[in-house]
Amino acid sequence: MAFSRDEVTGAPEPSGDFLLNAQGEDVVSGVRNTQPLAELASVMPEAHDELLDILGALERHYGDMQDTEFTIEEGRLYLLQTRSAKRPAQAAVRFAVDAVESGLLDKAQAI
Repeated sequence: MAFSRDEVTGAPEPSGDFLLNAQGEDVVSGVRNTQPLAELASVMPEAHDELLDILGALERHYGDMQDTEFTIEEGRLYLLQTRSAKRPAQAAVRFAVDAVESGLLDKAQAI
């Protein structure tokens, strides 16, 4: 799972977690501990870079912070789904301010 921004603060650094050699049920069951998304860069750098590029594109396309499920099979990244991310007020405000400053949204859209 990956968020296009920090899901708590709204800072523009993608966050999330992943689990090597696992299926979706392994992740949600809590049987195994996940690794922070940032560690994917050292394990699968190409997939990590591609994921970050896609997260940015999704955020620009939808005009909102995204919560994305993904899988990587034989080094190839697959997006399973994306949706607008649920987040606390602090993250929502940070995203809105950043979106206006970057030109992604105008003030009326951000409000």
